[in-house]
Amino acid sequence: MDTRTSGLDTSNRAPMLAVTGSPYERGVAQGQAFREEIAAHDEALLSAWRKQGVADPHAHRARLLRETRFEAAIERHTPHLLREMEGIAAGSGLSRNDIYALQLLDEEWAFRRRIMSAPKLEKCSSVALRNEAAGVTWIGQNMDLGAYTDGLQRLVQHAPCEGRPGAVIVTIAGVLGLLGVNDAGVALCVNSIPQAPSGTEGLPVAFVVRRLLEARSALEAREWCRALPHATNQHYLIADASHIVSLEASFEGVVELALSAPDRSLHSNHPLATGPRYPDGEENSVARLRSLDERLGRGMPVLEDVKAALTSFDDERHPVCRLRSEDLGPTSFTTASMITELRGRAAPVEGWISFGPPSERGYRTFTLTTHQN
Repeated sequence: MDTRTSGLDTSNRAPMLAVTGSPYERGVAQGQAFREEIAAHDEALLSAWRKQGVADPHAHRARLLRETRFEAAIERHTPHLLREMEGIAAGSGLSRNDIYALQLLDEEWAFRRRIMSAPKLEKCSSVALRNEAAGVTWIGQNMDLGAYTDGLQRLVQHAPCEGRPGAVIVTIAGVLGLLGVNDAGVALCVNSIPQAPSGTEGLPVAFVVRRLLEARSALEAREWCRALPHATNQHYLIADASHIVSLEASFEGVVELALSAPDRSLHSNHPLATGPRYPDGEENSVARLRSLDERLGRGMPVLEDVKAALTSFDDERHPVCRLRSEDLGPTSFTTASMITELRGRAAPVEGWISFGPPSERGYRTFTLTTHQN
């Protein structure tokens, strides 16, 4: 297979589904292909809530949907993604509400925090480095979620649609997307920043992720992110071959961070826009950020340094790479790790992905052909 013309190198690849057609048709294809995994995801999520102290997970989900108003913003800003979500429901056999609730990973936690106790979020570490002399940017992250997601990780390749670029999306079965890279050479990573305000309306994170991955440059994605109404606290790290953009978004607005050096950005799970760089009470997030900073914060690291940072265990209690352990809490497992190498639209995107902790499972490669338009 010629990856320069077909789009995605399928040798040594993680499970991947290529989807085409209308947004609804793409959703149906995902629902059908991942039908068993989506049902397992739904069941595992409800079970995880129960283990975290939610007495009646079904009633809790109904209340979440009843007392939030995210769909108005979804319909206004990303109606095509709402159609895709509805397609996933049709293809999977689950109800529209059940699939809608699966999109609200961060929103459910914020909602639960407002109405009852919720487990502390300690998840996700992201990095972006630009070597201007070499004309390359590396961007990557460890996506840390509950161990219940293990086995449900999927890679979806979207063909271009209605003027929007194609993209490779990392996700959990049934979810629109967690992070990814598009064929315009724009990549996106995210980190929860639970200290920042959230609300009961606005655009949920999964929809923001997919919307920003429709941009044709990091600067365009920056402007879109600033203009969107954000439901939930989240850091968006966006890069192309020429620019790195770091944005902390919340229900109250968006703040752009200065890069930690002229050519890099490092982030974990506490906001850097306000307060000290290493605030009290955020031991886990601080330890992971310190590890990234010590490994990548100076000099000019190369790809192998980025991989080493995302597979590191510099702090035994608070490692960047988080192994599966049921007793470490609900967000203590690196369910996916992804790194992309961006060299501009004339060159394909090279990528590396691990489903599960990369220190244990290693990285597999993919190549995504870029397009000028």
